[in-house]
Amino acid sequence: MLRNFLFLLLFILQSSLYAQERVSIVVLDANEAPPYLSKTLSNDGIIGEIVYALSKACGLNSEIVFKPLSRMIEDDTNNDLGNPAFFMANQDFAAIIPIALYHVSLYYYDSMHKDTFKFKSLNDLKGQKIGVLKGTLIDSSYFQQEGIHFEESYSHESLFKKLKLGRLDMVIEIDLVAQQTLKQLYPQEIDNFIQVDMMTASEPIAIMLANEYPDAKNIAKKYRQGLKKIIQNGTYEKILSKYYLKGTLPDGWFKELERFEQLYKMDEE
Repeated sequence: MLRNFLFLLLFILQSSLYAQERVSIVVLDANEAPPYLSKTLSNDGIIGEIVYALSKACGLNSEIVFKPLSRMIEDDTNNDLGNPAFFMANQDFAAIIPIALYHVSLYYYDSMHKDTFKFKSLNDLKGQKIGVLKGTLIDSSYFQQEGIHFEESYSHESLFKKLKLGRLDMVIEIDLVAQQTLKQLYPQEIDNFIQVDMMTASEPIAIMLANEYPDAKNIAKKYRQGLKKIIQNGTYEKILSKYYLKGTLPDGWFKELERFEQLYKMDEE
């Protein structure tokens, strides 16, 4: 009888410890968008490296799980990695911690390099069929009224394949994602895909912790502490220098990151 009791007690203790270990792993859902995020890249890409570095600095254990963007948006109980604008309409978060930035551009295909399209306003896009990644277009009705037509695709590769075949007139894509995709698909034709600056401000990439997630506020506090540590000790800039030419960051990176941090922290409070 005593032996059975001790065995049961040991089993309960082991199960409890295992459960605690699992809870201590913060799972973050992400969408494939190399070089920012990809399971094919070392440490899951730029954002993965930042997440793992700041997690280590603050004593947290983070795991990135890759899913289609549309599934991430539809799930209103998960933790997400990405632009908060795509998720906040469908989900409330206990905390949003911006950790990086990205810029968006227009792309069109011109093998003869005769076109000199410049983007000045939405009027320049009227009558064009524009490709976007599924889930990134928040309100299509407004653009349809303005005579701007969008076609959604499930992958970055599909967007640029359609663009080259003439099934799309233009594509809206994140700069570094476009560069990575074109290097893989059309390395000999990269110069034929013309990049057009949309004159838009930076957009944030953030860790978003679900309202229902256990101890979310405390975890958010630790994430912020970890981010501050890796910025101060140079780890953050070292990570980004692997992906940006000549190891330099876009102008005003840290100032803009701080602006988004204050913005979302204000909403949280």
